[in-house]
Amino acid sequence: MEDSQRKLNDAISTMAGTLHRNYLRRIYGDAFNCSYRCTEDPSLDPLKFNQCVEKCSSKITQAEQSMSQEMNNVQERLMRCIRSCEDKAKDTNDKDENRLRSGFESCVVNCANEIQQMLPKIESRISDQLKRI
Repeated sequence: MEDSQRKLNDAISTMAGTLHRNYLRRIYGDAFNCSYRCTEDPSLDPLKFNQCVEKCSSKITQAEQSMSQEMNNVQERLMRCIRSCEDKAKDTNDKDENRLRSGFESCVVNCANEIQQMLPKIESRISDQLKRI
């Protein structure tokens, strides 16, 4: 069970790293360059300057919210699956603790494997969202 959890965490970290490299760095760079241009405009009063910088950073906020929402969806889906495994284990009425634990752990491993198999689609969906930012 720990092995499948580690593999899932590694796959999620790899996905996040790829998205960061391929999309988020560009979004951050564009925002920082935009903010820098705000500093170069001597005609901006403090309020307009702040508005300019906020507008530049809005795409970072949008990208981070998009990533966060998708990752929360993954976490929620995994937790629902694990709760389903708990329910199945309770419903078996099996008195053998070892068999009960084994069935539960097998179910949880399947949950992790299902999520891991979905990661390419999730990455593609996030990529599509980040391309539009």
